[in-house]
Amino acid sequence: MKRSTYLKAGIFVLLIVTAVVVQVSIGLPSRAELQSVLDGLGAIAVPVFILAYIGASLLPIGPSAVLTIVGGALLGFAVAFASVLVAAVIGSTIGFLISRSLGREAIQGLSNERVRDLDARVSAHGFGAVLLARMVPLIPFTTSNYAFGLTSIPLTPYVLGTALGIVPGTAVYVAVGAYGAEPTSPPFLIAIGALVLLTVVGLMRSRREGRAARGGGSHADADGGPA
Repeated sequence: MKRSTYLKAGIFVLLIVTAVVVQVSIGLPSRAELQSVLDGLGAIAVPVFILAYIGASLLPIGPSAVLTIVGGALLGFAVAFASVLVAAVIGSTIGFLISRSLGREAIQGLSNERVRDLDARVSAHGFGAVLLARMVPLIPFTTSNYAFGLTSIPLTPYVLGTALGIVPGTAVYVAVGAYGAEPTSPPFLIAIGALVLLTVVGLMRSRREGRAARGGGSHADADGGPA
């Protein structure tokens, strides 16, 4: 690989490590602190929340689910739902572009057959792969942003898959925050039921994909071996 490729990959790793260290050292503000800040901002509270969410979505171990729940509690369902959707799409796109510009060349330079095969399969189902990943609560949002940036998935399918795929999970988490003070209310119970359903479906789908990947890997090994 070229020296510039190593340099970009090094910068990418350094950024990730630095972000993790900063996040662990500083931590995240509590709900009470966020409430106090937003209350003092008045009309610009929503734009500030969106900017804060975008920034948090760039953290390697970003607390997207927690912030989504807090947003629902602080802003109400409708405002928080719209704000989180906008912020999540923007933040995920920025993370994708950072990863694509700094780390993609290094992945392309790898000679590992399994890595190339995985990249080809993910790219072939770009929109569907992103859509599925966004709909499964078990897959960390921020981590997948950077991971997809390392693949050959084009930007447009990635953004569309993200925008559509995060709708169910966002609605569920926002509802948990917005109606959490009334745990017996129908919206809260529906949100909890939907979260459990998404998790179960995600587990089943992940196991199915895992079995398919293992089967595909074995087939690739057989085809790729010496004649």
